[in-house]
Amino acid sequence: MPLPANRRCRTIGGFPPTLSTALLAVVALVVAAACSEDTSRQERPAGPIPVRTQPLQAESVERVVEITGTLGGAELVTVAAEVDGRVQRILADLGDSVEAGAPLIRLEDSELRFQVAQAESAYLQSLARLGVDASGLDSFEPRSQADVRRAEADLAEAKRSLVRGEELMERRLLASSELDNLRTREQIAEAALQKAIEEARSTFAQAKGMRASLGLARKKLRDATIASPVSGAVAKRLVALGEYVRAGQPVAMVVVTDPLKLQGEVPDRYVGQLQQGMPVEIELDVGSGEAYLGELARIGPLISASSHTFPVEALIRDPAGRLRPGLFARARIRIGAQEEVFSIPETAISSVAGVNKVFVFEDGKAGVRPITILRKVGGDAQVQGEGLRSGDLLILTGIARMFEGTEVTLLEPAEAGRGSRGAKPSDAAGEAGEIPEGSEASEASETPLRSFIEEDKKIRDMKEEAIDRIREGPRKAPENIQ
Repeated sequence: MPLPANRRCRTIGGFPPTLSTALLAVVALVVAAACSEDTSRQERPAGPIPVRTQPLQAESVERVVEITGTLGGAELVTVAAEVDGRVQRILADLGDSVEAGAPLIRLEDSELRFQVAQAESAYLQSLARLGVDASGLDSFEPRSQADVRRAEADLAEAKRSLVRGEELMERRLLASSELDNLRTREQIAEAALQKAIEEARSTFAQAKGMRASLGLARKKLRDATIASPVSGAVAKRLVALGEYVRAGQPVAMVVVTDPLKLQGEVPDRYVGQLQQGMPVEIELDVGSGEAYLGELARIGPLISASSHTFPVEALIRDPAGRLRPGLFARARIRIGAQEEVFSIPETAISSVAGVNKVFVFEDGKAGVRPITILRKVGGDAQVQGEGLRSGDLLILTGIARMFEGTEVTLLEPAEAGRGSRGAKPSDAAGEAGEIPEGSEASEASETPLRSFIEEDKKIRDMKEEAIDRIREGPRKAPENIQ
C-alpha cells in the first residue's frame, strides 16, 4: 500500500534520507582519514633526510646600521592663490629651479589696481582733514588740529569776557542777566572744545583705518603675482593659462631639493647607539654608483611594538642637483663598534610569518636556532642568534621539509658532490632539498613516494567498497516501506 503524499519520504539521489546521510558521513570520514594520513606523511618524512652541511664560523665585523628607503624633498610645499583672478602668465613650469620669493604665476590685476587707487584717495582725504601728512600721522596730537585750536580760542575768549563781567558786576555796572549770559557762553565754548577734540580723534582713527585699507589693497595687488615660498624646483603645475582661480586654490607644488631626506626604520637593538649628526653614507640603485654623504638629522622617540623598530631621518646635501626625490637609496651608519656575526647562505634560512631560523645538525637530528638577519651581502646573509656557535654544522638542504627533531643523515662528500659539481652551498636546489639522481638520497626519497602511491590506492579501493555496500541497502528499502 503506497504511503500518503504528505507522508512520502524525500530521497537524495534515489536513496532514503537516512541512508543518504550515512553515505555522506562514511565518505567524509574516509576522505578525512586520507587527508590526515597524507598531511602527517608530508610533515613527517619517513626515514632520515640526507642533507648537506657546512661548519659555522664566527667573524668580527664593524657594526653598521643599514637603512633603505626613497629619497624625498626636505619639504614639499603646495602653493595656493591668495586672491581671485584669471591666470595671465605662467612664469615657472615643471622642473624649473626657483628661489624663495621668485614669481611662479601672475594673475590679471587691473581691478586690484583700481582698488589700490580708491583706498589711496580715501587715505589722503583723511590726512587732509587732520592737517598732517603720512609721516606725521603716528605723532599726531588732537590739539594740533585746526578745529581744536579754534575751539580753544573761543573758550579763552569766553573766559576773559566772564572775568570782565564779574568785575563790572562788583561795581554794579552790569546787569545780572548779562553776567549769566557770559557764564553760559563759557560753558558752550568748553563743550565745543571737547567736541572738537573728539572729532579730531575720530578723524585720526579713520585715517589709520584708511592707511590699513590701503596697505591691504596693495598686498592684494602684490598677491596677484604668486611667488614660491621656498627655494627648490617646481614639482607640478596645477593651473592652466587663462584659468580663473579662487583664493586658496592650489596652483603649483614646489619641492626643496637641497637637502634631500631619507627616512627609514632601525631595529630597537640600536637604541642609544645612534646620535644626531652621525655621518651617513648613501648609495643609489641608479647612476654611476657614486656614494653621497649626509648626516643623521632626526631620531624618532617611539618604538613600534609590532616591528620593534624606530624611525630615523637623514639629510643629504646636493648642491650640484644630481639627486632627485623618489630615487631608491641605501644608507649606512657606521657606529664604530665591532660585533660577532655568522655569514651563511640565504637559502639556508627558513622564514615563516616573519620569524627567521636555521637548522643545525645535532646527533642525527635537526635543531632549530632563531636568528636575526643583520644585512645581506651578495647571496649570503650576516646573522646573529642565540645558540649559534663556531663549529656547528649548518644544514643547507632540505629546509622546506625540516622541523625541530627531524632525523637527518649527512651526505658523504663524494655523494654531495655527485650531480652538483661546481654548485655552491647556497644554490636554490639546496634550499628545495633536491638530491642528485642516482645517489642513496635519491633512492631514500623515492621510497616514501612509492609508499604514498600504494596507500592512496588502498584508500580509493576502501571508498569504492563502502559506497557499493551502502548502495545495496536502498534497493530493498522501498519493499519494506510498502
